[in-house]
Formats: sequence, structure tokens, C-alpha cells
Amino acid sequence: MSDHCSIYSHIPFCIRKCNYCDFYSETDLSQIPDYLKALETEIALRAASDIIIDTVYLGGGTPSLLDVKQIEDILQTARGRFQFSPDAEITVEINPGSVDADYFARLKKTGVNRISIGVQSFNDDKLKFLHRIHTADEACRAIEHAGTAGFENISLDLIYGVPGETQSSWIKDLKKAIERKPSHISAYMLTLEPGTPLARQMKQGAFVPSGSEMMSLLFKRTSQYLNQAGFEHYEISSFSKGGSNRSRHNSKYWDLLPYMGFGAAAHSYDGSIRSWNHRSIERYITDLTSGLLPVEDQETLTLEQKITEYIMLRLRTLEGLDLEDFQERFQLSFQTKFKKILGRILDEGLGMIENNRFVLNLEGRIYLNSIVETFAAAVL
Repeated sequence: MSDHCSIYSHIPFCIRKCNYCDFYSETDLSQIPDYLKALETEIALRAASDIIIDTVYLGGGTPSLLDVKQIEDILQTARGRFQFSPDAEITVEINPGSVDADYFARLKKTGVNRISIGVQSFNDDKLKFLHRIHTADEACRAIEHAGTAGFENISLDLIYGVPGETQSSWIKDLKKAIERKPSHISAYMLTLEPGTPLARQMKQGAFVPSGSEMMSLLFKRTSQYLNQAGFEHYEISSFSKGGSNRSRHNSKYWDLLPYMGFGAAAHSYDGSIRSWNHRSIERYITDLTSGLLPVEDQETLTLEQKITEYIMLRLRTLEGLDLEDFQERFQLSFQTKFKKILGRILDEGLGMIENNRFVLNLEGRIYLNSIVETFAAAVL
């Protein structure tokens, strides 16, 4: 593992589960104290004083269900076991329905310097459809409280493509988001993940999902609208006010850099081996109480996997894929290996090669998944 690394800490608790979410979480909040004890044990067991941590992300679940003291304890434990770079980016995900002004004021004192607020929408009907616990008013108040507490780096999460959503109703959401002056917006397309309540409702005919044409249209409008408002579309779902407000933590994933995942269901990657913890709070706690690492399994990535992931992650980004870097990493010429596919993408006007980089344009990014599948099939 390189000497620089990121920490992701999973807080798998929710007041209630959102119907579209397939991240691991539970609603039995009585387990929180035992879980946090286990989390601190895992951090201690994996301590490495020579590793410098430059980004930390507390995700979930709903990390803001923890009181500020509990968040501070997690950060203190990590600071005691690793070196932290002086300008480390420390992000906490916040659910607007779970916090007040005092919460943000106290959180600011713990060293947290970036907030990601799960707004999802400023439309109450849309929030009800998504089974969120907060209202649009509460979302606005949470953003205001975060600003008053002195947080300058505030990211808002939004979801588009709910059934019946039109361009104009979505633009209203974006307009309200921009008016709140965030430094970052993550705009996610609603996906019906297998096994989620929303996917089951669709199967039962409760609603008709938005079609792919509408989704493509909304994706394009999002990019154009936020660009005009001064946001840089630097990754497929991510928009920042200038380069300095990009999510440094998420950028690590897209740059294929190492990260350590702590908590139930968390993943870790050291550059060649990926491992993941048990997707069970009980099993996680039991293992750590016995002094065992709660790893469910691990895999050493093959060359083919590494190439596929590199292509998939780099093509998500504004900078695209660096042809020289590809050659150095894999001792392979990208243009030679993928000559046919590359030719087709360039001919169809879905991407370009400039400054020794292969980049998808906005049209190309609409077809990202099928483009990546085509490359993946050619890797093998």
C-alpha cells in the first residue's frame, strides 16, 4: 500500500430505509454503541503509523444519527492510529431529517470540513415517493444551518428520473439547489436496484419507470444547466464549483488509489487486492469482539480486471483516460489494443483523443455503461 491512503467508515443505521437504496443498513438503533466499539477495535487492529490519511468519509446509512461526540471519537481513534495530513478532507454525510443548528455548530469543532447533505429533492411529493424522512423545508434549513456553522464546503445530493419527472420539474430542483450556493452537487439518476422495495413496486405495476430517452435528456439538461451556473461536470454524477471543490475522497476511487474501508459491508483496496467486510452488523461485532478482522472475502485483481476497472473509472471523468499512463501501468498501447472500438466511438462522435487523452463527450457519457461493456469484452 502506498504511504497515502483514504479512509471510508460505514455507519449502517437508518431511522427507516429509503425504498430505492441498496446500501447495507439496519433500523435497530440500539446496536449503535456496540457497533461503534467494534469499529474502534477494527481501526486499532488495522493501524499503520506510516500511512498518511488525506481523506476521510463517514457514509451510510445515516452517519448523522450518531451524536457529535460519537463522530469525534471515531475521528480521534483514526488520528491516533494513522498520520493525518494537515489539510485532510473530512466529510460526513448528513440526512436533513436528523439534525439541528446546534449539531452543525458542534460538528464544525471536530475537524470535519466537508458536509454532504442528502437532499434528493426540494419537492415534497418526490421526497414522499422516495420514502425520505425529511421535507423540502427541512432540507433548506439543514443547508442554512451548515452555512451558519461555518461550513464552506457543502455538497448536495439530488436524484432525478423519478416516474413522471419532466425537464421543467427537474430544472426547478436544480434551480433551488443552486440558490442555496453549495460548492458541490451530486446528481444521481434513479436506478431500480434489484431487491429494493421500489423495484418490487415497479414489478407489481405500481408505477411506470422513466424511459431511457427521458433519462438521457435529463442527464444532458443537468450538465448544461449546471455548467451555465458555473459548475464543472468533472465526473458522470458530480459537479463542482471550480476544481478546488471537487470531492477529493471520491476522486481517489476514480484515480484507482488505495483506500481502507472500516465497518460492516465496507470495502478496502490496496492497489491489487480488494477485500470486503461482512454485510451484517451482528457478524461484524462478533468477529471484532473475538479480536478477529471481520473480512468476509478478498480477491486479487487480475490484469484483465484492472484494465477494465481503469477504463470504466477513467471514462466517468472529465479528464478521461491518459494514454501514456495506461501504457505505463499495463505495458500495453490503448490505441493498438482497442483500435476497432476506439475507431467506432470517434466516428460516431461520442468521444475524442486530445492532449494524449481519450475522453467521452456528453453524448458518449450517456452510453457509458454499454461503451465500458464493449471494452470489457475486448479485454478478455
